[in-house]
Amino acid sequence: MSIRDALTLRDYSATLSSGVTVTLRRPSALDLIEGVQFSTEHPNRLHAWFVWRHLIEDGAQVFASLDEVLGCDAHRVTEIAQIVERLYAEGRD
Repeated sequence: MSIRDALTLRDYSATLSSGVTVTLRRPSALDLIEGVQFSTEHPNRLHAWFVWRHLIEDGAQVFASLDEVLGCDAHRVTEIAQIVERLYAEGRD
């Protein structure tokens, strides 16, 4: 991770345990604020929210709604969400 990539919100690529490569949009300060608010109101849906907000393909969100993500494989959603969580923590150390 480079601090420049984190600060300029450069997209992040990760390879899942299945071998599939995903592209994630790095979180902005606004994402952090909205995420904290969402987690307060819906803590059991935060992983789906992470995937909905940050999983992209060709520069666009993969899912049009949170409900679409809620219908997906829970293990994949959790795996992607855990990567997104690490992006929220970039630069803290």
